[in-house]
This record gives sequence, structure tokens and C-alpha cells, in this order.
Amino acid sequence: MKFSSLEKWWTFRKQLDQSRGTVLMVLSFLIPLLIWLIACYGPWWKTAYQVTISAESEGLQSVFTPGDVLTPESWTQFQEQIVIDNAKIIAARQSKTPLVSSERQNKKIVRMIFPLALSNGWLSRDQEIDDQALRETLLAYAAGKLDDSKEAFSDENKTIAKENAAILAKAAPEWPQESLLKFLPQAQMEVARPVYLVTPSAVASSFWKGITSTKTVESESGAPSKSLLQRYGESWRTIVLGFLLAISVAIPLGIMAGSYNFVSKLAEPFVNFFSYMPAPAFGVVLMAIFGLDSGPKIMLVFLGTLPPAILTIAKTTRSLDISLIEAAQTLGANQRQLIFSVVVPGILPSLFKDLRLLFGTAWTWLVIAELLGFKSGLSEVIDTHGRRFQFEIVYPAILMIGLSGFFMDQILAYLARYLFPWAEPARKGLIGKLLSSIAKKWVNCQSRRTPQPELSES
Repeated sequence: MKFSSLEKWWTFRKQLDQSRGTVLMVLSFLIPLLIWLIACYGPWWKTAYQVTISAESEGLQSVFTPGDVLTPESWTQFQEQIVIDNAKIIAARQSKTPLVSSERQNKKIVRMIFPLALSNGWLSRDQEIDDQALRETLLAYAAGKLDDSKEAFSDENKTIAKENAAILAKAAPEWPQESLLKFLPQAQMEVARPVYLVTPSAVASSFWKGITSTKTVESESGAPSKSLLQRYGESWRTIVLGFLLAISVAIPLGIMAGSYNFVSKLAEPFVNFFSYMPAPAFGVVLMAIFGLDSGPKIMLVFLGTLPPAILTIAKTTRSLDISLIEAAQTLGANQRQLIFSVVVPGILPSLFKDLRLLFGTAWTWLVIAELLGFKSGLSEVIDTHGRRFQFEIVYPAILMIGLSGFFMDQILAYLARYLFPWAEPARKGLIGKLLSSIAKKWVNCQSRRTPQPELSES
């Protein structure tokens, strides 16, 4: 009984039924996702601290800024050193000889509240170095006029804020010469993963933020900022135009090379030679010819897709059953009728499958193509943020490229069942019946338009 059940899943060169095939297709995505989750949330990662409020000290060998991730040892050393520095300042005040500090040093201490002020909505991002605005914000917070419910000061920093505010108010409108107390470092606890190992939740959050946001960072070319969906549209335009241009040349040339040995010997040797030449090597030439905008990008997809398209279509054409051609020649079909009434209809299902595979090949050229000239599309997001190690932004862009190619391939495979019912069995259902009906009408229409070969008098 058990062997019989196993045979339904594991049999040499036997097609699985639709339900089992669907289950395995879902598992093919769930298994990598499970591996990703285990890698991210496994117990082997240590605890780390991501700095939210920082400070500077001569007693530290490094300068830490908000966003830096520290190990527990470095974090403890960081906090202890700032406590030591503040203790010296307090001791000097108690001895009636307060430490003297420059205006620049006191401004740097006040600037340390900016990440918290930004999180709570007290200041905007362009006020990061607006010292007067930061000073007024600190005074307002110390007076209890601001709410820090989104991200709060620690109790120690609340006390430090009030003491610094008192010194600032006393020296107003000038900056005091007396040293201000340094804010104690604050941080959020997180897992110390490698920078490239981003959690699925962070990727999903970044993806949702990207597709719902109206703006992203400005491009390096100085062009206006664009949303993630606008860049996604640019990538689709590059792929579709380059692919359509390639197959518009490859289909007639490939069919002719597969049908006539003269064309095959004349074209295929050079095409085969050209296919070994990497298309990106022509990037500089393409930019010189087509400029720095979308032209070289489209042409790179064209050059990368064209050679394999010609060779694949020629091979598919040659694989047509020769008996069909001989039968048509016996009936007196001329050269034009052989091509349009026998060869093209005969290879159409296989040609459609070839185009599906070639469309996947076109996607592999996208990232290289969009980096030519002025960067554009999803590749600009990948390149710009990748160099900054912002992988939570990079991965959604990569996934969008992969999922776009995958779903387009699945849609084309689904349509093939109804466009070519004689080659693949069509699935039942309302949509299937509708598409099958359209396909049959199209085939009947084509058969009425195509002139039938006449029998020769001989």
C-alpha cells in the first residue's frame, strides 16, 4: 500500500497529476523561504545594539553615529566612557571650576538629539545641522512642551537635557563656554546578522513602502526622483522594446535559415561566432551611437537576445517533420506556400515555447543594460543602494525582476494551452472555454485566408 502511494509521486519519467504538480510548485518556493527564515532567526546570532543617540569622546578609538551596530562589548565600553566624561564635567562644576568648551563642541552635543527629534516629528530631515532649531527644540523638550512617546529619552538623558537646557538658557542668545553634559548613548537591541542577511519581514516592509511611496531618492544623473513603480515601468519598457526588436529580426531570419541551406550557411556561422562575444562589451559603442538615455539599454537587450533567438528558431524550424513538407510538395505547393502554409503553422507551438524561453534570456540582460549611460529602472535602485549596503532596499528590486519574469512565463504557458490545443491539452473552465473558442476561430480564419496548393497537371 505504501509503495503504491509512493509511486504516485516518484516514478521514472511519469507525469504527475495536476494537484500533485501544484503542491510541488508551491513547495519549491516555500523551501527556500524556510531556509531564509532559519538563516535569519536561528539561535546562532549574537545580540547587537543599533545606535539611536550617539556621543563623541577622546577616550574612544572610534566615532559611532546613529545607525551603527555595536557588539555588546563595544556598546558597554561606549557607555562607560561617556559616563566617565560626564563625571569629570560634574566634578569640575562642583569644585566651582567648570570645564571650558568651544562653541563647536557644544553644538555637536546638541546635534545628538536630532535622530530622536526626527522620529518624534519635532524636526524635519533638512534641519539636521540647523543648530538654532536644535537648540530651541532642546529647550522646549526640557520645559515639557514636547511629547516623546514615539521614541523616548532615557531617564538619565532627560536629566541631562534639563541641565543642558538651563545652561543654554542662561547664556542666551550666545552659546555657552561651559561644557555641556554629553547625552548617554541609546540603542535598539537587535540580532547581529551580516549586513547582507536581511529578514523577510524587513524586505516585505521595504517593498510595501517602495510601492506605496510617491518618491524615492534622486538619481545620480540629477533627474527628478521617481517612485519604485515608475522605475519598474522603465525596466518593463527596456525589456519589451529590446525583446520585440530582437524577435522581429530573429523570427524571419531563423525560419529562412531553418528552411533553406543557402541562408543557413550564409548567416548561422557568423551568428554563432557573434553569440560568443559578450554583449556588454559593446556598451561604449552603443552609448556613442544611441546616446546616454534609453537607446543603448534597449539595444543591449536586442544584441544579447538576437543571436540565441536566431539559432534557436532555426533549429526549431529544421525539426519540423519532413513528411509534411514532402506531402505539400507532392500536392504542388510553391515556395511561398511551403513557408506560410506548412512551415509556420507546423512550428508555431514550438516557436511560441522558444519565445517564452528567449524572453527569460532577455531579462538576464536588464541589470547590465540599465547601467549604461544614465542609470534607470530597477537596476539603478540595485546599484545605488547596493553600494551603500542597504540590502533591505536592494532585495525587493531583485525580487521584482525575478517574479516579473516568472509570472510572465507562467501566463504565456497558460495561454499556450488554448492557442495551440492540438499541441497541449487545454484545461477546462470558463476562461479555458473562452480562450479555446478564440483560438479555434483564429485558426479557422487563417485557414480560409491561406490559398490551398493546387495539384500539378502532371
